[in-house]
Amino acid sequence: MRSAFSGIIDEIPFINVDNFQNQDQSAYFLSHFHGDHIFGLNDLQFPRKLEENRSFIYASEVTVAIVESELPNLAPYLKILQLGRNTIEIQDKYEKIYLKVTMVPAGHSLGSVMFLFEHNKTVLYTGDFRITQNSVSKYTHLHKSNGEPINLDALYIDTTFQNVPSFPRRSEVIRNIVSYVKDWLSVDGRDVVLITSACYGYEAVCNELYSATGIKTFIANRLRWQVFSKFPKEMFGITDDCSSKIHLYTKYEFGKLSPDENTLQVYFSAMIWGPDANDEHCIIRETENRIKACFATHCGRDELIYFMKYFPVKKIVSFPEPFICNDSNLTDIYKRPINSKIEVSPKRPLKRAASNSPNKVPVSKKLNTMTMKNMFDW
Repeated sequence: MRSAFSGIIDEIPFINVDNFQNQDQSAYFLSHFHGDHIFGLNDLQFPRKLEENRSFIYASEVTVAIVESELPNLAPYLKILQLGRNTIEIQDKYEKIYLKVTMVPAGHSLGSVMFLFEHNKTVLYTGDFRITQNSVSKYTHLHKSNGEPINLDALYIDTTFQNVPSFPRRSEVIRNIVSYVKDWLSVDGRDVVLITSACYGYEAVCNELYSATGIKTFIANRLRWQVFSKFPKEMFGITDDCSSKIHLYTKYEFGKLSPDENTLQVYFSAMIWGPDANDEHCIIRETENRIKACFATHCGRDELIYFMKYFPVKKIVSFPEPFICNDSNLTDIYKRPINSKIEVSPKRPLKRAASNSPNKVPVSKKLNTMTMKNMFDW
């Protein structure tokens, strides 16, 4: 696995974000705890460098809890930032610097955030994020007092799935998964396992399943349980009781098991779907007891373009790959006048066609909401 981001914010040279290989900075910021965003974080020499430089790592409360659990030697150097506006004092080599940092839910996983930095210039770093077109306008801290989008000197944006036109809303995917799970568990002696690609990012699925079935999901990984159990209000759909009929595993953990035919396997993924992902066919039943669900924690291309055009911005930096501008509409994102007015066309309702395939499930419509409480945008 390679690093998703270089860590460098050109406009604010005394900080690093989501990359810890440069260990001589005055402050570090972590948007979420995934392997491609923590390069250098587990370096045995890093705590000593933090102490020498009087530096700290800033993150959300959930992310701090995860780091404390995974890398306890970093605990003295972690600082929690709250959602909304924060002002932090940073001791640079020659002076004290006051940096304004606004944390906004990124919709990627529990505790994942975007950072809005203000220090002479205004910079938005998205980290990995998933924000639907209908939700951008709900983010108060990304708008002026009159409701207009804020002006950005630079936008650092995640383009992981820029080649996929769009993804279905997670709320709609889960609504269909719930139907499968309820039908499966209606027969005595049956169990369900949820199989994910990453350790963190699928937490809200457990809440939705509990709300629909009354069954809490057993968290098989002890470290994850220790983290999640610290947030009972946000993670009300989980348990450490292994007798539960619903279990959560990563692909690696599940590979060590030998489930029988009475276990429904639900695979959550976005990578395997590619450009064929759409709202109508987001679930595939491979066998009687194995289904795959298109569950994306990153924006598709349509959402990325909408987000980039929504804000008046002078410079755009994309990661982990450069954003591909292959037509005049996209190129205009980079060439438009700095103070030009941004006009965004309203999103048209999607036409939903019924599936003729018995192995594919059409998705029903559900209102998209943004829950600030659990920092998860559906």
